[in-house]
Amino acid sequence: MSSLIHGKCNTESFLYIIDHVVSRSWNQALIFTPGDAQSQGCTWMLLHLIKCLGINGVAIALNVQSRPHYHNNIGVIILTPEIQNKTVLLEQIKKLNSWDLNTASSDWLIIAKSLNDLTFINRVLNATELRYDQNMVVAFPSKMHRGHLEICKGNFEYQITRNNQQNYYENGKLDNCSELKIRSRKCVENEVGGRWRYEDSMSFVQMPYPVEARNLLGEELIIGRCNYTSDEQPAPGEDGSSAPELLDDLLYFLTVRLNATSTIRYYNKLGFRTYEGAWSGLLGALLDYTVDIALEPVTEQVSCQQEMDFIFPIAETMYNIYIRNQETSSVRDIFLAPFSTRLLVCVAFVIIMAALVIVIITNISRSLLRTKSRAMTCTEALIWSTGILCQQGGTWTPKNPAASILLIVCLFFGLITYNAYAAFITSVLSVRAANVGTVADVLQSPNMKIGYIRNGADQIYLMSTKDVQLNAFYIRGYSEAENLVSSPEEGLERAASQDYAFFAGQRAARLTLMSLSQARGRCLLRELPVHSTRSQLSFPLPRGSPYSRPILLSLLQLRSGGTLSRLTSSLVPALPQCASPSGFASARAADVQTAFVVIITGLTASLFVGLGEYCWKNRKDNWHRIQNYCSQFFEFFR
Repeated sequence: MSSLIHGKCNTESFLYIIDHVVSRSWNQALIFTPGDAQSQGCTWMLLHLIKCLGINGVAIALNVQSRPHYHNNIGVIILTPEIQNKTVLLEQIKKLNSWDLNTASSDWLIIAKSLNDLTFINRVLNATELRYDQNMVVAFPSKMHRGHLEICKGNFEYQITRNNQQNYYENGKLDNCSELKIRSRKCVENEVGGRWRYEDSMSFVQMPYPVEARNLLGEELIIGRCNYTSDEQPAPGEDGSSAPELLDDLLYFLTVRLNATSTIRYYNKLGFRTYEGAWSGLLGALLDYTVDIALEPVTEQVSCQQEMDFIFPIAETMYNIYIRNQETSSVRDIFLAPFSTRLLVCVAFVIIMAALVIVIITNISRSLLRTKSRAMTCTEALIWSTGILCQQGGTWTPKNPAASILLIVCLFFGLITYNAYAAFITSVLSVRAANVGTVADVLQSPNMKIGYIRNGADQIYLMSTKDVQLNAFYIRGYSEAENLVSSPEEGLERAASQDYAFFAGQRAARLTLMSLSQARGRCLLRELPVHSTRSQLSFPLPRGSPYSRPILLSLLQLRSGGTLSRLTSSLVPALPQCASPSGFASARAADVQTAFVVIITGLTASLFVGLGEYCWKNRKDNWHRIQNYCSQFFEFFR
């Protein structure tokens, strides 16, 4: 986009317009005539100019009143023969600025009719909001000589000529200079750009430097920083600066690369968007245009992208959920897990049947075969059959083939059941534990508590996101206020010691994990990535900042040299190096609690049975002792 202010309807100025338009490859041009330039004798040359530009592929619009929708490579030409009318000129420039025609894609060509008008134009430009990335050329006659030149003679087709024969006395010449404002409230800077002649065309004219190749000429560049010290921590939910030394080196490089004088302004916190929509801290100062760039890494969120610019992604980050490593299984009581009620009834029936068979065999052997073996009672038969089926053996030795066959059958039955039982326990302990791997798994876990930092950036993100699962995550955590924490450290410690899912930013959580000791759960946590929250870390600038292109080129130069990789690894550290968990369900005391119940019950029962047996065999002596004690007791009170 380009703008031209013409101060005199002479042929040389219109010819220079055509040279400039063709050399800058305009596609469209807007022509304005404030002060009624058509009534000043410029109508014929204006018509020839429009026709010549149209034939050479430049679309023309005259005196438009609305902002153009297409802003790529549009030229704006302003014809003002009465340049002393400061109000008209100033209002026209302000109108173009309000249409955003003063950006990096704008080319302003200003032609003054004399050197005095050049001074006047500089005063007007100093009073307007020009930008550092704006392209502006001011041309003025070096010798007031008017030759007999025609605009686009013949068929109106125009070609840029190249002629190195210099005859400074043939026709008029125009000197030009590039002008720019480093800061909107500073004076305009001038730089000589060469001389134009009709015979030489644009051979000796220098175009303005590209924005990427410019420097600030020693002017100040206001840098915003957060004044974190080694003993201070960022506010809850803020990422903070994890590499202050590297950021200092980056600041020094930008200062030297842009030839600027850095002015650092410190703020207590990075800031975030409040419920009312206002920004606080450093980001609030950035949006107020108090600082030019915030040299603190900020996550590119939707709320930030709408109000500020992020020119270069330094690192990738996301939000994660931190939970304790899962080592549990769906089957916990592995001692009783293989046995259903039906199976237990069947085993008890087998034990009873084996006891009855052995009683029958021993009684038949004594009565019919008249063996000298001792008769076996039903109680002894039950104990024997239980010991055999549990592979614990017994005190009875079979005296005939029938009893031996029964013993072998019971041993085979016990062997089969034991192998099946051992195989089941092995399979339970060998199967990988059912891991919680997604947000949906966390939400479906009834025993999992959910939390995040209270009134922090994480909570605001959960409130504003359009992700249905994250909204459910926020509601479930907010409904149980006791699960909300005040710092990342508190949330990670709770996640390491409880069934607690902690939602936090990757940078803040990993930096906190690096400071935690192993005893406080440093290696007990697992990171569940929430891929829908993936975003970039960048240095924010105000919306439409004129310094975005030079800073972008500087950062690209750093990346090509491999310097930014150190900053990237420091801003987003890796998880602490710990031994990887096995991921298998390990046996615990709670898994075999039924076995402990059985052995304690058996020992207690055997103790009581032994005491009862002793009391029953010595019941007569015990009865006499009780009678003696009672008689002595009553005699004592007589």
